[in-house]
Amino acid sequence: MNKKLKIFLGIFITFIVLVLSSGFEISIKSIIDFIPMGVGSQIGILIISILLIFIFSKKRIIEFNFGKVKLQQLILPIGLTVFLLIISQIISMVLKNEGHPVAVSMSIVQKLFFIVVLASLDEELLFRGFLQNMLNPIKSYGINLYKIRLSLPVIISGILFGLMHFALIGTGASFRFVIQIVISGIFLGMIAGYFQEKHNNFTYAFIVHITANLSGLIISMIFE
Repeated sequence: MNKKLKIFLGIFITFIVLVLSSGFEISIKSIIDFIPMGVGSQIGILIISILLIFIFSKKRIIEFNFGKVKLQQLILPIGLTVFLLIISQIISMVLKNEGHPVAVSMSIVQKLFFIVVLASLDEELLFRGFLQNMLNPIKSYGINLYKIRLSLPVIISGILFGLMHFALIGTGASFRFVIQIVISGIFLGMIAGYFQEKHNNFTYAFIVHITANLSGLIISMIFE
């Protein structure tokens, strides 16, 4: 596949998936009204992302790798992620931001399953598993920050992942809260993308994201 076409398709298809997932949310809520807001779209992203990765991997358009991880290699990504969440929580406390309007209405079991597990998996599959791998033709371009190199695929997938969270405005969240989530989401996306690229292993990205969501849940419970 032509490199420019591959890049364009990666970004365009990601956008379409997000639009379709919104329709999936409406459809599911009309059938099963007890499912928390936002879960329908997460399920839609999960299903479509799995199909995309399967099809594009089979046609050898992208290379999707996942597997075992080495515990010693998890110290840095987990540490950076927790540090990011702590800083985000401090900022939230200073600004006196309210909690996530959707999460507030969930039980602890729902939060663990829908936010910590489901959201971490489907969002990483779409933005790291699919999009970042579609952007591989521009992997040689990027910026160097001390000893860390952030490639364009890592930067772009991270930025788009963060911007996706502007959709939270539709849930009733304040603009100030959404801006905070968008910014922290961009940094989180880049951390996840960096370690996926570094180890050529999607599992690292998923662990970073699940660490972030779990840490955020624990921190929010502590400071409630």
